[in-house]
Amino acid sequence: MSYSNPIPLIYMDGTAADFGGSPTAWSFKGPKGKQGMLKDIGIHVTETFEGNQVTGKVLVGTGADPNYYGQLEIADGTAAGDTYNNQDDTDCVIIEALPADTQIEVTFVGVDDSGTDAGIGHVYFETFWY
Repeated sequence: MSYSNPIPLIYMDGTAADFGGSPTAWSFKGPKGKQGMLKDIGIHVTETFEGNQVTGKVLVGTGADPNYYGQLEIADGTAAGDTYNNQDDTDCVIIEALPADTQIEVTFVGVDDSGTDAGIGHVYFETFWY
């Protein structure tokens, strides 16, 4: 495996994840035969997050371990129009190495707020493949 000339890819679901409702799980795979590195987990927020009891979470993992590779915890009050990523949750990437030819599962934990549960955004992942 050569680390020169990596293939950078960003994965983003076209549907906004509604953390105040039931966000839809999805998955992604890297290019055939390539091992990867998870570099960032982020969200482009379109509705302010209200979750003072339980924060919204993006889990990146396997079927057996939902946050094996990473877990982004989106802070209560993250405003619409903000981007929230590893600059805000600096330990969101747990294991950087992504195996070749493996489906990576993306699941969510919805918010729980003492008032109204809210939070919507477009989740993305930055990766390099070798």
